Amino acid sequence: MQKVVQTSGGGGGGQPPSGTNHALTAASTLYVSPWETLGAINDGYVPTSSADHGHGAYGNWNHQGTEWIEYRWSTAKSVGKVATYWFDDDQGIDLPASCKVQYWNGSAYVDVPGQSACGVTANTYNVTTFTPVSTTRLRLSITSRTGYSTGVLEWMAL
Repeated sequence: MQKVVQTSGGGGGGQPPSGTNHALTAASTLYVSPWETLGAINDGYVPTSSADHGHGAYGNWNHQGTEWIEYRWSTAKSVGKVATYWFDDDQGIDLPASCKVQYWNGSAYVDVPGQSACGVTANTYNVTTFTPVSTTRLRLSITSRTGYSTGVLEWMAL
């Protein structure tokens, strides 16, 4: 049995977008700083700002370049939208330069089809929509700004 939470609210600002959040599963990543908490990205906490570290955060300081976080499910999920709330500590973690959503097609990670712009705005849920895919793995590929690392407070798969 898998826990699924129905969220409500708008698509930006302080409230998460509505829909069934499939992100309530173990997350994995290429790298997380030892003092940060990967589990924070799907704990359901609604941040008050991109600097809100009250419930922990995923951060990959001092890594730069492209990093990723992902969800894996034992059975395929239909996903057509993600919402990302970025972490920015005003130190070594900054908003990313860019990001993209990818899914596992059975043999490789590929970009989701019809992906809208992957937003990198502070203090809000950045909603990315795409043609729904049925997959057992969903990945957020994150590219840092020069001289900085990246972080995420919440990442929803809807």
